[in-house]
Amino acid sequence: MWTYTVDIFRDLSPGVKRFIATESLFGIGVGILSLILNLHLLELGFSKGDVGRITSLGALTIGLASLPAGFIVKHVGRKTMLVTGMLLAFLSLTVFGFATSLGAVTAAQVIWSLAITAIVNTEIQLIFQYCRSKKEETSAYSLLFAVFTFFTGLGTWLGGYLPDWLHGQTSTYQSAFFVAGGCLALSGILRGLLLPSTHARVGDAGETRGVQGAKPSNQAKRGHAIYFLLLLSLLIFNSGFTYGLLSPFLNVILKFRFQMEDGNISGLLALSGFFFFIGSIAMPYIVERWGSRKTFVFLFLYNMVVVALMALAMPASLFAILLLIRGTGFTMLNNLMDSECMSAVAEEDRNLFAGMRTVSRSIGNTIASFWAGYILAGNHYSLPFVLTAIAMLAGYAVYAWFVQGMLDKRLRDQS
Repeated sequence: MWTYTVDIFRDLSPGVKRFIATESLFGIGVGILSLILNLHLLELGFSKGDVGRITSLGALTIGLASLPAGFIVKHVGRKTMLVTGMLLAFLSLTVFGFATSLGAVTAAQVIWSLAITAIVNTEIQLIFQYCRSKKEETSAYSLLFAVFTFFTGLGTWLGGYLPDWLHGQTSTYQSAFFVAGGCLALSGILRGLLLPSTHARVGDAGETRGVQGAKPSNQAKRGHAIYFLLLLSLLIFNSGFTYGLLSPFLNVILKFRFQMEDGNISGLLALSGFFFFIGSIAMPYIVERWGSRKTFVFLFLYNMVVVALMALAMPASLFAILLLIRGTGFTMLNNLMDSECMSAVAEEDRNLFAGMRTVSRSIGNTIASFWAGYILAGNHYSLPFVLTAIAMLAGYAVYAWFVQGMLDKRLRDQS
């Protein structure tokens, strides 16, 4: 598998290689933030319910801003939008570092959400633009996420020790925000300098569609395309919901369910990041051998079983093992979902789908994280895992009944 991965990277387009290389700094910054943010808020005196509401506000902001972002990117370009998002992320972490009041924290969260909106509504389409084939798109996305998850794990590990090394004034975690922000700023600057400038190759397709738009057959095809995007968005909604129930609160669950120290939490989550990396690397290898459909089915069922087991009473050591193997499967499923869905969408529809995808994921994430905040405030640390298993089963039903056949057909038609 490693030889296969090295060969894939060697054959990537130059723009793809630069994009993937600069993802490392982005991953470190995000990893630091993912560990320290909730702990910082709790140390400032915010309740677990407050943390849930702040998290859900961020997801809601991303959802509301995503469709407007899809229109903005048409005018400013994908690369410009991406770099702007990276610099806004730096600003957000700077504000987080100084914020102590609810209003200031809320402002920092909104800025962060706008930054992430700019990033997630451009990054996949942009790296796919640098690709030369559909196969390279799948490989590029998997390697991009592999680098992101590996360095997110490194950032998470650093996040557990930076507060002890650097200290802070507003909280123990203040200086760690500035380190994370510096990584994001540098990543944005390097992407602005190194990534090729390119424009969406949709003009001719759009013009042709406009000329033929009066024909009923083409109108029907357009309606079918929108219906397909809506079905994909329903699948992505489920992905956001399952993420929002657990992922933003794993540090809180580990701290209060198992009474872990910050250093142990950061070490475990960093190791989990390495398992994310393994999942990302393995995904294109497995898809090439099993095919998209069989891989989807296996990963849905695998994740459902593992997360259900995590709801049971058990020692911290056994829970840690399940957390690691859950990370591999969860990463593979979401990578497969994002890359296969975007590959199946025509180039002229990708900006629209990016907005729809982000809105759908954000709505699911908002509902789940808001709900999870209240569940954790009641010290119900197993219930989020039960609900995630149920949501996984619902997601599989959506895929099997509504999406599977259409997705397979689109991928065959565009291959």
